[in-house]
Amino acid sequence: MSKTQRSVVVLGELESVPLSAAREAGSAVGADVTLHPGDAASTLGGDPIAVLVPMQGGDAFQRCEQVRSDRRFAAVPLIVIGDSRNSLSFGELFQSGGDDIVLPGDGPSLARRLRAICAPASPRAGVARTGDGYAVVAGPPSKWQTIVARALSNAGVPTRFVSSAAEALAASPGARAVVASEDLGPSGAHVALAEARAAGSDTPWVIVAEPRRVPEIVAAVQSFTRVAVVDSFAPPENALFVANDLATSSAADNRAAPRLLFGASVGFRAAGREDDDDVGFTYNVSDSGLFVRTLAPLAAGDDVWLELSAPRSSRRVRLAGKVAWRRHFGPNESATVPPGFGVHITEGLAGDLERWRGGCALLQRDEVRARPRPASRMRPSRLASVLDPGGPR
Repeated sequence: MSKTQRSVVVLGELESVPLSAAREAGSAVGADVTLHPGDAASTLGGDPIAVLVPMQGGDAFQRCEQVRSDRRFAAVPLIVIGDSRNSLSFGELFQSGGDDIVLPGDGPSLARRLRAICAPASPRAGVARTGDGYAVVAGPPSKWQTIVARALSNAGVPTRFVSSAAEALAASPGARAVVASEDLGPSGAHVALAEARAAGSDTPWVIVAEPRRVPEIVAAVQSFTRVAVVDSFAPPENALFVANDLATSSAADNRAAPRLLFGASVGFRAAGREDDDDVGFTYNVSDSGLFVRTLAPLAAGDDVWLELSAPRSSRRVRLAGKVAWRRHFGPNESATVPPGFGVHITEGLAGDLERWRGGCALLQRDEVRARPRPASRMRPSRLASVLDPGGPR
């Protein structure tokens, strides 16, 4: 194989029909698809454009974590080949550092993703960086550090790893944000934040906590500014969303409706086409739009049909809209979102647009209720993506 030949690696066993479909998809971008002997990610080599991880065997997400633990492959997209594309599967995928899920044997869907991966990345017009500098990722060495750092790096934010409060305080001057595990030694991230504020630091802090401890941590930091608490079970890109939100909190918000973190599987297709629905995952939503996370974003200007569960509801709604912009996979210093596309919602089936707006209103109400008392100047706590247990499979 020549040095310029693209390659796609299958990490694990793949049956003949899905393997044939994968090879056909690879040929669409001039890539050889090769099987990696065994499941050990540590023995991967080369410079593949993507790694495919079969779901069979039940350890696909563990293998995603193994790949992400090797920084050589931080910028390589991981695509799981599996039958389940519901919200819970996507949630586990993103927590493990994966990027997308494709059905076994669905060559056209995989080809769309590979084409988009190989396309030159173009920054979203009109989006400015939230500031220069690096992010401090603080906490005991663990998989979440690597995966969160990768999400930040893909947005063009360099990271510095520290394992103690003293190191976090020393590294925070000049940082865009500190993303800290709740168990940051020696006494927890909330104590380290108090020490940072006492020392005069105004650097934004994002504290990552287990769901059961989120209310406790929110209460512990309610007297401080420029801090938010996120669920450790939510996609790691939520930390990026919150860090950007805190960094721009003093700027005027010109949006007609606030963006809210909300994660649910969503079926989508370019309107009027005979293609089967593709499946992505919402990243943030408002009553007039949403962002769909996928490695195969539709083109700006495309009309799109969507089907998903409205926030705070198990009922699915069908909406129509227009793609306002898209972001391809890859490091991009102007990025505030993972790969995917933003949609301006224009209409829906009878009653569905009202159901969607009503769900967004409930989501915003719940977020307001999660904030500390009005006397506090703390930024709102951005909680976990609400995972819809239903959706396409």
